[in-house]
Amino acid sequence: MKPREVLARHGSSFHMASRLLRRQDADDVATLYAVCRLIDDIADESANGAGQIDQFVEALTDDRPEAVPVDGFAALVRRRQMALAPLVVLARTAAQEARDGRLIETETELIDYCYGVAGTVGELMCPLLGADPVRGRDAAVALGIGMQLTNIARDVLEDAQRGRRYLPAAWVGERSPAVIANAAGADRAPIQAAIGRVIERAEREYAHAETGFSLIPWRNRLAIRVAARLYRAIGLQVRANGCRYWEGRISLTHAARRRLALKALVRPATDRPCIAP
Repeated sequence: MKPREVLARHGSSFHMASRLLRRQDADDVATLYAVCRLIDDIADESANGAGQIDQFVEALTDDRPEAVPVDGFAALVRRRQMALAPLVVLARTAAQEARDGRLIETETELIDYCYGVAGTVGELMCPLLGADPVRGRDAAVALGIGMQLTNIARDVLEDAQRGRRYLPAAWVGERSPAVIANAAGADRAPIQAAIGRVIERAEREYAHAETGFSLIPWRNRLAIRVAARLYRAIGLQVRANGCRYWEGRISLTHAARRRLALKALVRPATDRPCIAP
């Protein structure tokens, strides 16, 4: 499957936003997305996922991007002179999860995990979008972390059914994934409260991310603003729905995504996250 097809199939919110990017930048972003998706799929679906990802780590560390089987990736690395260290961190985080599973214990561990699987993507995206990778790093990392926190808030039931718990243990009274998946009545309240805390932390990360948008060239800036607002809206909808995770995954309709995208383009200051330190 070509990178653009991977993005269209698996990244509906970002695919919509990517249409605003400059063409070459959109192609490069799709290629990077396809690499990240490949690593994620191997970690989740392959019996020897950790071993396969370890091979990618070795190749990336040795500056052999051609070992990653995604069309155009090696050429992208050479043309953009892409620093591969963040991708190595992402791959190692995925390999560890494939090997050991994931039971988050503390908020610090949660944020470290989100950096490993998503903040790193923000780092990799900076030069592809035309932003200074040094000045823009912190905001880019914050956006990746915010998006991953949104994923976690949205997917609590699905993750618990797979034996994973991304909600910090202290926030959910040390409940196991099985207990979270099968909780009923009042037993769900601490889990709902924890989801609310995840969304609140995501709001802080989105607010931080917005401070760096001015570093991105205008056209690409529009695309990233749209992507951020679409992702953020998922978490806000989870919260508006009472964090009722047992009802399954919440998603935005195509019409809702279009409305949010238009609002982000026409009135970008409206509904911008603004969290006090």
